Amino acid sequence: MKKIFKSKKKHQIKLNGIYKFLLISFLIAFFLSRLKIFSNKNFINVLKDTSTNKINISNIDFKGEYLLNIGLTNFNNIKFTKEVFKSVEKKKKVLDERIYIYNTHQTEEYSTIENYNLTPTVLTASFILQDKLNDYNIGSIVEESSLKDGLEKNGYTYSEAYLVSKEWLKNLDAKMALYIDLHRDSLDYKYSNILIDNKDYAKIMFVVGTNHENYEKNLKVAQGIDNEIKKINSKISRGILEKPYVYNQNFNSNCILIELGAEHSTYESISNSIEILAQAIKNYLG
Repeated sequence: MKKIFKSKKKHQIKLNGIYKFLLISFLIAFFLSRLKIFSNKNFINVLKDTSTNKINISNIDFKGEYLLNIGLTNFNNIKFTKEVFKSVEKKKKVLDERIYIYNTHQTEEYSTIENYNLTPTVLTASFILQDKLNDYNIGSIVEESSLKDGLEKNGYTYSEAYLVSKEWLKNLDAKMALYIDLHRDSLDYKYSNILIDNKDYAKIMFVVGTNHENYEKNLKVAQGIDNEIKKINSKISRGILEKPYVYNQNFNSNCILIELGAEHSTYESISNSIEILAQAIKNYLG
């Protein structure tokens, strides 16, 4: 009788073990499926790198157009890097890359989006421009190399940023129809932006360096695109500013420098102006 009881007890223990195994397996499968759902809904994924004191936020769908990969300005008193709104993964056409977009002053910021406490930068604007050009079947490359890393690696100061972007240009594998160095200006909002039909636009200005041999050719390119902008909406153009510098425009006669808005320009206003800029570029390239 004792042996039978022990046998039944062992059998019951085995069954309990099987039940536990099945229950744990079910729970694991359930949670994995939930994680997949969260991922598909583009929930926020926060990654903290304590060694470099950075936080990156990725995979949040912003206004249905762009995924954020951007640093926060005020979060538990930690200093964050300002990265970019990256394009949502969608059906992409295979396009010849005709335009190179880069930011010599990569960390220049626009107005913070207060509801999200997010600060877009000129690199953000570069990715928006890339998407708008893509809509016109114009392929482009956005330079994602870190300006900060380039400065530190070579022992440069911020004033020597053009030495870093010069290396970016030299490292390109192919010739482009346009090389766009996208910046933002430092102006009061009343000078950097304009309201047209209740729609806010960041004004656009071209800067041409005169202290190099490509000066006249660069000027002609800037004039050509500026004229196309004016045909679409003349009020958003601030024209062309000529200055006795180089701005790496001696690299190629198709190098242009664009000042898009200023530090108080909003995300919406730079997006509105980029739509016009992309259309103007399309018209210029024919």
